[in-house]
This record gives sequence, C-alpha cells and structure tokens, in this order.
Amino acid sequence: MLNREEIQKLPPLLTPQVLAEVLGVPISFCYTLVKSKGFPSFRVGKKWLIATDKLMAWIDAQTSTDECRDEKKV
Repeated sequence: MLNREEIQKLPPLLTPQVLAEVLGVPISFCYTLVKSKGFPSFRVGKKWLIATDKLMAWIDAQTSTDECRDEKKV
C-alpha cells in the first residue's frame, strides 16, 4: 500500500494493477471494483482505467459514508 506522498505522485490515470498496489488489495478485487456502479472507472478497448482524482474523491465519499454509519450506531 502506498503512503500519502506516493499517492500524490501517481499519474492521472491508473490501471487495475496499480490500483491494487495503491489500495493494498488483490487484483481480482480491483476488477470487481472497476466493474461496479459508481466506481470512477472506464474502458478504452479492453483496458480499464481509473482517474486518480476521482478515485480519491470516491475514497473520501466512502469514508464519509462509513463514518456516518458508525455515528448512527452510537
């Protein structure tokens, strides 16, 4: 998994392989993510790409949603 400094140096578009490294998850999980509704990915031919800035926004949104769920449990 990459640290915040390394994430800021990422290229504007990521492949699922790089995404797996960034998130620290298996590549198979990344292919599930890129195919899921609401995830910031798109296809060019047979190749999946993920916009880095939109990925970071998606992660922020997921984190906010999880925090809201935790607060409701209290």
